[in-house]
Amino acid sequence: MSSFADEIKGRLLIVSCEGTAEEVAIRLLLDARRLLFGGDDIVAITRKRSAKSIQEEYLNYEYDRDVCIVRVHDSKKENFKLGRLYAGRFTVIDIYTRPEIEALVIAREGEWEKWRRSKKKPSDYCIQNLGFAHLKEREFLEAYWDVASLERAAKDYKRLRVVKGNEYCIADMLAG
Repeated sequence: MSSFADEIKGRLLIVSCEGTAEEVAIRLLLDARRLLFGGDDIVAITRKRSAKSIQEEYLNYEYDRDVCIVRVHDSKKENFKLGRLYAGRFTVIDIYTRPEIEALVIAREGEWEKWRRSKKKPSDYCIQNLGFAHLKEREFLEAYWDVASLERAAKDYKRLRVVKGNEYCIADMLAG
């Protein structure tokens, strides 16, 4: 498997974020210049998730470079299939936050093993065990995360998670 850096080299990116937490994380890291790509490499950071809506909004234009769709999401079961006019022209890269993006909060809080033993969904664990009732709200996320803690949590998550096959995670997007 090639690296994420190899796959995006020289391309423009459409970054599709599953939810608010993913979007906040990507924007924070992008603004801090901690990703392998910069603002000049971005066509859009969007919450649009379906292939059809991304095609309609972003893929019917001429770009000066190849365009790659980077999907930041948690499910391997999600069906994302570009139409036949687009499938051969645009690369799609999945960045997984399985089982949920809230696993980064658990990693930051040093609760990984306790969470694993609890058998709870990460979002439930964060609410019930860590007391983060507003976990999915933009205001909470922007106050909770700073660049250093997000980078550390992303790297810890990559080290601690159980990988099923070759897949990228947010840590693979980090510069340095």
